[in-house]
Formats: sequence, C-alpha cells, structure tokens
Amino acid sequence: MSIPESDGGLLEETLTRLFSELSDAEARQAAESAGWMPDCWDSMEEAGLIWIGVPEAVGGSGGDLGDVCTLIRVAGRHAVPLPLSECSLIGGWLSALAGLHLPNGPLTAAIPRAGDTLELEGNVLRGRLSRVPWARKAAAVAAVAEGPFGPQVVLVYPTQVTVIPGHNLAGEPRDTLHVNGATLGNEQIGTPPLDPRPELMLRGGLSRALLTAGALETVAAMTIDYARQRRQFGKAIATFQAVAQRLVLMSAESEAAAMAAEVAARRFAHVGVEAAFEVAAAKATASRAASAVAAHAHQVLAAVGMTQEHPLHHFTRRLWTWRQEWGAESYWSETLGRQVITSGADSLWNRLANP
Repeated sequence: MSIPESDGGLLEETLTRLFSELSDAEARQAAESAGWMPDCWDSMEEAGLIWIGVPEAVGGSGGDLGDVCTLIRVAGRHAVPLPLSECSLIGGWLSALAGLHLPNGPLTAAIPRAGDTLELEGNVLRGRLSRVPWARKAAAVAAVAEGPFGPQVVLVYPTQVTVIPGHNLAGEPRDTLHVNGATLGNEQIGTPPLDPRPELMLRGGLSRALLTAGALETVAAMTIDYARQRRQFGKAIATFQAVAQRLVLMSAESEAAAMAAEVAARRFAHVGVEAAFEVAAAKATASRAASAVAAHAHQVLAAVGMTQEHPLHHFTRRLWTWRQEWGAESYWSETLGRQVITSGADSLWNRLANP
C-alpha cells in the first residue's frame, strides 16, 4: 500500500487514535506475557503503516523520513511493544539499500555489538548476534555481514539459526542468534552501494532518541497529573516545593529531549550521515533525560508507581532499556566530542545556532 504525501498532523492523529485503542495499559501488560501485540500489528499492517518510509519497489509503503519519525515518536508515547522502528527506519531501510525485498511478516535488525561477528562465505553464513530485538517474532533479521569483498546485507530467517530467547527490562524479546553455517538463498543477500554501518548506527540512535522523547512526554504528563490530584495535608502535592521542583526538572528534561530529537530528525532527513552531530546530541540528551525523568517520576508517585497496576512502569522500564540500546549516553557523548574536534572550535557556534 502506498502512503500519499502526508499531512504530518493527520498521520499523528491517526496513529494516536490507533495506539490509544490498541496499546492501552491492559494490552501492553498482555503483550509482556505473550511477547507480541497481534491486534495492533494486524491493524497497522492492514492500514499500510508498518512499512512507512520504505520504497514501494521492495514492498514498502513509501512516505518520507518525517513520516517515519512521526510513527516512532507516537509509538514511544504509547509504549507500543512492536518492532516499528526496526521495520521502517532501520531494517526496512537496510534491506532497500541492498535491493532486498521485504519479508512477508515482521522485520527486525541486529544492533552492532562488541563481540558479535557475522561472516559470509559464498552463500554460507556464520556468526553470532546478541540481543536482537524481536528476533523470535520476526520473519527475517536484517544484518550486515562481512563478505570476502566487503560488507553485505543479509536477511536471516529465524528458522535458519539457533535462537536463545532473552528479554529486556520491559519484557520485550531481545534474543541471541547463533548462525552455524546457514545457507542463504540469493534473495537473502544484497550488496549495498557503500558501507551501510555508519548510517545504520545513526538510524538506530535516532530511533531510540525518538522513542525516548515520546515516552518522556507521557511520563511527564502522567506524573504532573498525579501530583495535581494526589492530596496531602489538605492540598495537592504539586504545590509542595520539593515536588514542584521535580516536576519542573522532569518537564525541562522532557522538552530538551523532544527538541533535540526533532532537530536531529529534520537534519538527518536533509543531509543523512552528515547529521552525525545532531543525532549524537539527540541520543545523548535523550539517554540522560531517560534516567532523570524516570527517577523523578518514581519519587513523585512513590509506591503507587511501583505497582503492576499502574502504567508508569510500562514507560520507565522502556526508558531504561532505550537509553542503552544503539549506544549509551557515553558512546554518543564521545561521538559528539569527536565531531566538535573534527569540525573545529570556530564552527561550533554556527553548528549550534544553525542546525
């Protein structure tokens, strides 16, 4: 299905309505046990929303990077337990780059990690991929393998590998794959025009910055609403100075992460890998904000926020996961520092003032 040139507001409204109905607290809790949210996936697939931003030539829905970023950020606001960024911004892009057709089902992408290896000799693939998001639920895993003449993009079917199940803090699948001489079909191997790994890392970092920014909005709003309603000594706890300070700090952190993610997304849409500075700033800011906002929220909600019945944990446990995935705060801070050193001190102000 083709996505027409979209009004960003209309797409956001459509996604908000869909996720509000199909990814509420009860559905998220059920998905934590099942490892999947089938009703939400089926509805999005039927509407052509899964493959936003992926070219129609390989089976995608079309649309631009702005549409993809809207999808991911709104998914973060609703803590949607589905591999939406993997299908669109990351895995879908990687497959399309190498001319590989999308699988008939969910697609995920392997996160580059120290210690993981993936080598391709002819059509035979060997190696190990750790903590792959949603691997056991995916029809294929997109990854970059080292071939005899450079990097190759491969689509690996879970049936071709040994899958060792794992989970992140939110109960979402993060599985380890052992590839012991899997023979891939020609339709599973593609040669990209250039080394995709630098852009792959940026796309992964941007995806988690956007998810985090969306979740932070919800956590801040949820905490402020609770503080206004919860009363102690005859007045709302939001009026207590210590609580009010926390609300201000978490609102500031949430807004900073949202702004950084928005700037990075717009810059990346225009210049691609040249937006490394903005993406690094967005991911580092989002990771720092995730830690701070989650801490403030749990302090304000106290014991209530630690219960399974309250939805806060659906967001804070994802925040703690996303701040580490596709590079932790330290990784992106170092990347940011290298960007500043490379471009020179004289260009720093212009970079900050004119992103």
